[in-house]
Amino acid sequence: MDARSRRSRETLREAVLELSTTAPIAEVTASAICARAGVTRDTFYRHAESPVDLLADALAAEIDEAMTVLPHTDAIGDGERALLEHVRRRAEVYRGAMHPLLAAPVRHNLERSIRAGLVLWAELHPHIVPAEFADDPAAMRIAVAYAAAGTVGAVEEWLRSDDDDTERAVRLILAASPEWWLR
Repeated sequence: MDARSRRSRETLREAVLELSTTAPIAEVTASAICARAGVTRDTFYRHAESPVDLLADALAAEIDEAMTVLPHTDAIGDGERALLEHVRRRAEVYRGAMHPLLAAPVRHNLERSIRAGLVLWAELHPHIVPAEFADDPAAMRIAVAYAAAGTVGAVEEWLRSDDDDTERAVRLILAASPEWWLR
């Protein structure tokens, strides 16, 4: 992507994040995003299919940045904490994307990021993976999918609770996780 396109994408991401802080994403229009970003609708549609897709992209970029902690830690809880701190920081945006569950593109990107983090964690710590998963890639994909979907469900429930205690949420999600992830 050339520098101009990157600047446009960043400007659009900032605009959708700002607008979705004050209104549910279902009420945010492409025109409003364009006006806030100072770009044309053509530029918008070169970068996203819809406001919710742009929001999902913006949040995924932030999550990916937060997950860079994983290779530098020995505790999976640090990755969970980084994810939940991102969600807490953007709680109004996430709540505005829930009706009653997260909008599909937002949920998909959140789950994709968690899956990638779990796969990376297992690759960095192969000794934690039970033999039935280590020797069976399909089984490992099932374990990762289960853990990622469960984490997204827990995040949704945490958002509904209006509880902003990240440490408590980390403890609860880890307590609900299969023990082998925590070794």
